[in-house]
Amino acid sequence: MTANLSHYENLLSRAHSNYLAQINIRMNERQEQTADVLGKLTVLGTIVLPMNIVTGMWGMNVMVPGQNVDSLAWFWGITGMLLAFGLSCYFVAKRVYGIV
Repeated sequence: MTANLSHYENLLSRAHSNYLAQINIRMNERQEQTADVLGKLTVLGTIVLPMNIVTGMWGMNVMVPGQNVDSLAWFWGITGMLLAFGLSCYFVAKRVYGIV
């Protein structure tokens, strides 16, 4: 009976070590996924921040380029540049960082 107990104790201690190793592997996988998501959010924030600053100028009492001009050429120019900047950053992020 003592030999059987010793045998089962060894068996359970090995099973426990294997279980802890499996949990460690799963935690490392989750950590890699979390780091990947945070990297993507960082790149997205880097793209959106300059666009947010430029578009926020229209909500403040500051001189915006083309404010005193009657045509909308300045507005569409700035909007087009923001769109071009956003798309170029998207394609760079897609190619370099594999975001999408």
